[in-house]
Amino acid sequence: MPLGLGTAFEEMTLVLFTTLAPSGAMACIAVAGVLLFVRMGEAERLRIDRALCIPLVVAMVGLVASATHLGSPANALYVFAGVGRSPLSNEVFAAVLFLATCGLYWLFCFTERPYVRAQRIWCAFIMFFGAVFVSAIARAYDAPTVATWSTPFVPANIWLSACAGGPMLALLALRCARAVCLHRWAGKALPATAALFLVANVVCLMLQNDGLTGIWNGYGAASDLVPWYGGMIATYALAGAASVVVVAWPLHRREVPSVCRAAIACGLFFSGLFVVRFGFYMMHMTYGLGV
Repeated sequence: MPLGLGTAFEEMTLVLFTTLAPSGAMACIAVAGVLLFVRMGEAERLRIDRALCIPLVVAMVGLVASATHLGSPANALYVFAGVGRSPLSNEVFAAVLFLATCGLYWLFCFTERPYVRAQRIWCAFIMFFGAVFVSAIARAYDAPTVATWSTPFVPANIWLSACAGGPMLALLALRCARAVCLHRWAGKALPATAALFLVANVVCLMLQNDGLTGIWNGYGAASDLVPWYGGMIATYALAGAASVVVVAWPLHRREVPSVCRAAIACGLFFSGLFVVRFGFYMMHMTYGLGV
């Protein structure tokens, strides 16, 4: 049975999408949560408002990459026609709602007169639509016709990777904004949350890998498509652990991680996640003999 490299390379834009978009959305949720629940001065709020563009751009890059999978922009009209009955259409519609809500909020923060109460309500909508967006992505990849994807591990991996990468990206945004909360609870809470969900995601991926030998069709077992999946999971685990250590080390000395450290940590995490998401597309296997 041939390796699944060809399938993964053909779906490279979707690899990038599932690497960046869920974590970007979760980071926006985290930053919006800080704006909604943490008391701060007007100047600090403005800095955090504008730093929201960092996770927003990451999510948008992932979405733009996935849009190339449609083949032609005109096909987007057919996608929206299936809202309510197609998981893919629901995913795209949820992405538009989330990006529109978050993007308009970011543009609004450049107005001369702030409306803090309205902005807090707006942040609640960002958090809601961000969660809906991640849920829609997870649901879209739970494909009943794809034997290797129709398992509880697939949506769980989307959520767990988002909850691991989101706090790292949120830490970078808050550090760029010089948020005071990083000197109190957030500086430790965000890396700790990332580490917790990283461990959970690695365990979930290992369980998924163990089940591949029991999934097969007329060509062979799913494990033959991606024989290096265990190594890919290990790469993700090591890169994720390194990213947490990079930002946690200054905290050990009671210092806030620098912007450079936070950026390096994000780069390490997303590099490892990209590897394991590439392996996910390598394991694509339908129940029948067709592809």
